[in-house]
Amino acid sequence: MTFKFFSLVLLSILNIQNVNSFEVRKNAVIRDDKFNAIIKEVTLTDLLNNKCYEGKYFKIVLGKSEKAISFDSPDSLQLKAATTYYHLNKARNYFDKVVLSNYVHSLPQITIRLDLSNVFNEVGHFANDNLDPQFNNALTVPAGVGYEPKKIEPWGIEIWFRQSKEIDIRSFPYSQRSDGSVKAALHDFRNQNHLNTLQNFINLILQGEVNGGYFDINGLMRLAGTSIILEAIYQSSNVAADFFSQKIYRLDSALVPEIIYHEFSHVALSEHLELSHSSPVNEGVADFFASQIANSKSLATKIKDYNLFSGKEVRKKQQYRIDFEQNNNANSDFVFGLLWNVGQLIGKERESKFIFDLSSKLSTNSSIKEDLLSAMIDTCNEDCKNPFSDKIVLYRFFDSKNF
Repeated sequence: MTFKFFSLVLLSILNIQNVNSFEVRKNAVIRDDKFNAIIKEVTLTDLLNNKCYEGKYFKIVLGKSEKAISFDSPDSLQLKAATTYYHLNKARNYFDKVVLSNYVHSLPQITIRLDLSNVFNEVGHFANDNLDPQFNNALTVPAGVGYEPKKIEPWGIEIWFRQSKEIDIRSFPYSQRSDGSVKAALHDFRNQNHLNTLQNFINLILQGEVNGGYFDINGLMRLAGTSIILEAIYQSSNVAADFFSQKIYRLDSALVPEIIYHEFSHVALSEHLELSHSSPVNEGVADFFASQIANSKSLATKIKDYNLFSGKEVRKKQQYRIDFEQNNNANSDFVFGLLWNVGQLIGKERESKFIFDLSSKLSTNSSIKEDLLSAMIDTCNEDCKNPFSDKIVLYRFFDSKNF
């Protein structure tokens, strides 16, 4: 009788678990063995039902809706929902099972918003629909307490993936002018793309004008994950948009696995690095973990159907410059490459835990030269197998990067 009783209890527990956990096969964008983007059927796990994209850890909604996207939605929307759901669970599993983050393990369900064009408002959650609609990027927003007088409910951490919109540089009013009106053309470009790093790009142009029209051809403007990645090359101050390396720009961030990993990395690191602030260290650490989850040195590349932008990688031979500390360089490759190379020096079996541990010693306003390097040395004292010799290796590497 006792055995039968316990058997019934165990069966009841298993039935409850099965009711609360579903698996569904759906098409999603993934990477093949050659790192090309393909559409393939994948298994979505930990779903709460077999009707919509709501699971234990993530709920995928459209725009400002609070209702999960249905499995009966149009295929194009389902492809985005399935892709984000699949890769977000992959990213969460990495931080939970590989890095062993207690913070990630205890996170509540996160709402993921697709095709949302509203600006984030710290008090109102969503800014007015007519206020600077956003396209071609992704954003992780911090939790908010809401605003009771306006009946705005509190919200948790969310990830927003913007609508994809083609931007044709040649369509701008000043793109065909040859009178040196670069700033006017870039003003239009700012209004359409909302690039935070545009300030740095304008600085490059102004510097070129001061230098008699000779521009730094290696000057780069980058925006990835929370940003668009752009690479623009100018040959003279007398020709504005005609010398962009490509004419059409578009990014469907919900269909780029590495951007999805980057955004969840911001969530996973938000215990110490604030979501409301973008800095070179903040973005670089998120890039590092996105590359670890993707198991690739490259980010957001070879996905031409959904991304008409160039990507980031760690192969660039960059030495430290003081301007890398500026927030308008938050999305450059330097910190990403620095962390990747440090990980290689520490050893593949320890690099993820090492970089995660050092991230707990950082704040959102941490500098590269002082704070990040100090965090690496302190973490080596705690994590390295042979701290004395490993620190010598790190110091030699820092010296090679012009620190």
